[in-house]
Amino acid sequence: MNLTKIKINNFSKDLSIFKIIDIFRRGFSIIEIIIYLAIFTIMSIVVINSFMVIISSFSSVRMNHDLSDGGSVSMEKISREIRQAKNVDMINSSNSLLQLNSTDSSGNNMIIKIVKEGNLLNFYRNGNLIGNLLDNNTILNLISFDYITTVNSTGVKIKMTLQENHNQNVKIENFYDAVILRGGY
Repeated sequence: MNLTKIKINNFSKDLSIFKIIDIFRRGFSIIEIIIYLAIFTIMSIVVINSFMVIISSFSSVRMNHDLSDGGSVSMEKISREIRQAKNVDMINSSNSLLQLNSTDSSGNNMIIKIVKEGNLLNFYRNGNLIGNLLDNNTILNLISFDYITTVNSTGVKIKMTLQENHNQNVKIENFYDAVILRGGY
């Protein structure tokens, strides 16, 4: 009797293994496939939206960096030219044009002109265009030069408004500086 019970138990265990294998062989029902597709679609939408947010954030950060960097670099170039100048040519200068009398490294006289032309901030040396002080995506909305004259010194106060365009995003930022000419102190 003990032998038959063991055989029956082994046989019933073998049958349960076949049942499990049979469940995997029969495939998926249409309802299961639809549920899996719905879960996959929802997960795909979440992942794609996350990527879109990351790309948009990167574009915004890049735009802010380009605008700040471009404004700071151009403001530093203008400030350096003002510091090195002998004087401001106030007769030929206006609110959006700065003309400086300066000297080069050899001691020769030269005229520096910084002027807003359209949306560009152009830099001239002795009447020759050196180039735009801003990058291609940056637009100069406003630049103003206010002249400061005291008994002891001469200076220039600069206000510059720049606009950066990337795709649909637009950012506007103001930059300010006040510079005293080297011969003024």
